[in-house]
Amino acid sequence: MEAQSRSIPFENIDVVCGKTISIVRSDIARKLIDEQRGGYCWELNALLQMALEALGFEVTPLMCRVRWNKPSDADGPVSTYTHMALRVVQRGEAWLADVGFSGVNSMTPLGYVYEVEQKRPEGTFRISREGDYSALQLSVKGAWSSLYKWRDEPAALCDQEAANWYSCTFPTARFTTSFFVCRVVGHERHHILNGEYCVREGHGADRATTKRRIRDEADLRDLLAAVFGLCLAAGAHPGLGRYLTK
Repeated sequence: MEAQSRSIPFENIDVVCGKTISIVRSDIARKLIDEQRGGYCWELNALLQMALEALGFEVTPLMCRVRWNKPSDADGPVSTYTHMALRVVQRGEAWLADVGFSGVNSMTPLGYVYEVEQKRPEGTFRISREGDYSALQLSVKGAWSSLYKWRDEPAALCDQEAANWYSCTFPTARFTTSFFVCRVVGHERHHILNGEYCVREGHGADRATTKRRIRDEADLRDLLAAVFGLCLAAGAHPGLGRYLTK
């Protein structure tokens, strides 16, 4: 998990440029490995799933409702299934693994146990019960905040395909309306959100950050190449800078 987080960035460049995302396994491997690109959760966690299965692990994909920075869902869901995480079993012991929740996820797996605080470099996490759901929570300033929640059942491939299609095509979906890039470099997390470049010192959500505006598309391309390892061919991604002024 840590090696993938450090070498393959989270990014939605193709979505921003109006392309649909394939989650066919051969397409994911070609894009993320052969072409040295990044991706979002449907791609990143699928790649991790492929690697873990090749090593003999039992892996179950989980469809998740994102709760981080979302309004209360006390009266019912306010977000659909736009994230995927993995339940991994090794020698009878279950773990939660996720390399596709940009910015605040742990780079190491979490024990798949309930109401147990688990300290990681990124912060203190726990898996909690929320009605019929399990929820991954992060301790922020002394309070527990849910990152996402899921039902403990395997995510069928057809459901993954539908959720991925929504994520990369629906006009008001998170990834069709904003530009994201994230990568772990040393002890820092580097982010681009629309027209802002941010560096977080350390891995916790409450760590000190420095920010600056991205000047133009040339500046953006330079950052993508130098910091995130994304060397994009000139003219190959029309619309790349469309959210710089957002």
